[in-house]
Amino acid sequence: MSFYKTVSLALIASTLSSCSITPQPIDAQSRLNTMLSDQTEIYSHQEPITQPLTFYDALARALKYNFDHRLTMMEKVLQDSQLEVATLNMLPRLAVDAGYMGRQSELASSSTNVTTRVQSLVPSTSQDTNRGVADLAFTWNLLDFGTSYFQAKQQADRILIAQERRRKVINNLVKEVLSAYWSTNIAERLLPQLIPVLAQAEEALKLSKAIGEDRLQPVVGVLEYQRSLLRVIAQLKKLRADLNSAKPKLAGLINVPMNSNFTLAHPEQTPEAPVLKSTPAELESMGLFFRPELREELYQERISRNEVWKELLKAMPGLTIPLSANWDSNSFLVHTTWLEASARTTFNLVNLVSAPKTWKTAQTQIEVAKTRRKALSIAAVVQINIGYQQYLKALDGYQSASELNNIDQSLFKAISNNTEVDAGSELDRIHAATSALASQLEKEQSLADVYTALGNIYASIGLDPASGIIEHVTVRTLSVQLEKTLNRWYAGDLPKLPEISTPPTQEAITE
Repeated sequence: MSFYKTVSLALIASTLSSCSITPQPIDAQSRLNTMLSDQTEIYSHQEPITQPLTFYDALARALKYNFDHRLTMMEKVLQDSQLEVATLNMLPRLAVDAGYMGRQSELASSSTNVTTRVQSLVPSTSQDTNRGVADLAFTWNLLDFGTSYFQAKQQADRILIAQERRRKVINNLVKEVLSAYWSTNIAERLLPQLIPVLAQAEEALKLSKAIGEDRLQPVVGVLEYQRSLLRVIAQLKKLRADLNSAKPKLAGLINVPMNSNFTLAHPEQTPEAPVLKSTPAELESMGLFFRPELREELYQERISRNEVWKELLKAMPGLTIPLSANWDSNSFLVHTTWLEASARTTFNLVNLVSAPKTWKTAQTQIEVAKTRRKALSIAAVVQINIGYQQYLKALDGYQSASELNNIDQSLFKAISNNTEVDAGSELDRIHAATSALASQLEKEQSLADVYTALGNIYASIGLDPASGIIEHVTVRTLSVQLEKTLNRWYAGDLPKLPEISTPPTQEAITE
């Protein structure tokens, strides 16, 4: 007995020691290998950039290769696979069981008379000490089937939620690429002109200070010139800093290395700012219909409704129908193979008692989903109206910047054509050249602000320019599709709402 006790204690001790787990940090070499592998894979499997990128090319590359978008597509694939699993869970259980059983001694027993307590049967056995068993069991449970059915419906809605989250990422990509592309385009076209102009302006500032110190011109005029020139220089430096950060941002959005020398396609002339023709009320209606977050909440509400049915089913009796084919090698059996069928019902009384509270909780989840959708609707309306006002502000700023640029360009041309050449006129020419370049940059940046504001409106409405599957479409094909869609939007042809075939019911209105 002590031997078995010792063996048991040894087995318990070894089991406990094997279950002891200590933290194992990833070593430096593994982290280095992962880093090198990620650096290689991040930019692999992409079409090379062989020509200057148009905006539509850049947006197409962002949709195909941006990892935020790829992540949402993988989440959609994951939800699809989980739906397959949830659908399979509705099937009956079919299991094969086989094994071998052996005993040290025979399974023998005797009987005792319950009245006289006298042994009435000598010890006997009806089972071999070593035998094999197997069975093929088919089991169908009505309650499990109903629960799995509603779980599968919930999973189908989660797939649709994943699609809406993907649309939201696309909305944000359109907005961010619009802003980054036009800022990068301005930088490539105008920053090369900025370096010599800034050098001339700083040299003119030094010369003006020398003139002021020598009292060659009125002090007030010299100081006003210096103040004006300093403001223009500060404006140019700020614009340069803003524009220099645009290309790295665009590179990150379209997933190309930061040090790559990709270039953008420059338009022959700066395009005019698109004019948004829709009214705020029309934009609000589109936003409440297309906004992915609101659609997601509709699916969440449907998931909550199916949760109510699941909880209701748990309070119902469960019917189980097992059917099995069995085999036992026991030589004492008359029939070593046989079929077995039965029907069994179970009723969990605890679930019945807790059903009212569970039902109330599930109903509350539905109300929470409705309230959250309404709160998001208000937030969407506010965002759309703010975005519209920002667009009007950006459009007005672009128009003002265009007029100022025309004046500064004409002024620079007039001063440059002045035949009189002296220190004062040269300083005026440099000031005019600096102001003209600053005005041009301001005008171009104002145009980028208009496109950014439009992107904000498109994102706040929830418009998706990429319809259909894009994984196996080339960048060029996707770029053509995006160009057609966005050109319609720029022309004011935004997607229309479907017509209401029947008036909403009172229940829908109260919801």
